[in-house]
Amino acid sequence: DWSSDVCSSDLFWMRVQLEWHSIIYCSIGGLIGMALGLEFIDPNLTPPQKKMGFVCVWFSFAFALFLLNRYQKRKTFKIIPDFKFWKMVVLFLTGFIGGIFSAIAGSGVDICSFSILTLLFRVSEKTATPTSVVLMAGNTVVGFYWRQVIQQAVSADAYYYLAVCVPIVVLGAPFGSVIGSHFHRQVLAGLIYVLDTVALVSAYAIVPLTKALIGASVGIIAFGFIFFGIITYAGHKLMESIEDEKEQLPKTKWDTSEQKKNEIEVTANGNMYHMYEKPSRDIDLGQMNNGYISTHTLNKM
Repeated sequence: DWSSDVCSSDLFWMRVQLEWHSIIYCSIGGLIGMALGLEFIDPNLTPPQKKMGFVCVWFSFAFALFLLNRYQKRKTFKIIPDFKFWKMVVLFLTGFIGGIFSAIAGSGVDICSFSILTLLFRVSEKTATPTSVVLMAGNTVVGFYWRQVIQQAVSADAYYYLAVCVPIVVLGAPFGSVIGSHFHRQVLAGLIYVLDTVALVSAYAIVPLTKALIGASVGIIAFGFIFFGIITYAGHKLMESIEDEKEQLPKTKWDTSEQKKNEIEVTANGNMYHMYEKPSRDIDLGQMNNGYISTHTLNKM
């Protein structure tokens, strides 16, 4: 998770597009969810239960995103369109649930935010991805503080693991930030499909499984399909309402023939621009200034 902090600094430096509503309200909810999860939920779960629950939920999300992206020309937004109070509440609850996931599995608020932004609010993956990185960085700081200062449960091995990751992260995180900013959103989505599928398969191969754990994981995947399907359907209805509102707005009519006639091209800094000017007309200075004789008057003399 320390890599999230490094990536976040790179994203701010590069001025990458972020969804600040999600960062603010998900962070507030995530702070509360992280504290409650570390205190009351995490101690009651075994490591295999945590691992299988995490990979099953996000495999379901990856599948839902795959179905959504089958529509090649679906409309996406850079930020949440028409932000309202109920959307703030949704982001807060998303952060709260994500904070609980982070307390259990070490990561969660970032993926929860990503899923709601892409499936419900139809924000582009190019915005949702760096936004989730910034969220994970902030949530990591909160989780580490709570573990070290409040619970005093951070072992010495954790610091050794951190020291091992430092040389890799300081090089890999900036490089990944630069490369990822130039990818098409479908490429980022494809990486999510692959990574979540590999995580699920590897979990079934590595984690010691019991019949109860297998049944629970299958049930989580089925529930995830239904849940994320509902979110996707709600996002579709939200898009329809936005389109209806746009159609009800008054439209300005343009005289295209007059516009074409008065269009001129201007070149500046190597770029071509189109500008419009009003038709020119002759001015009779004799009618505008008493000190001059009008040409129309001279013709009459």
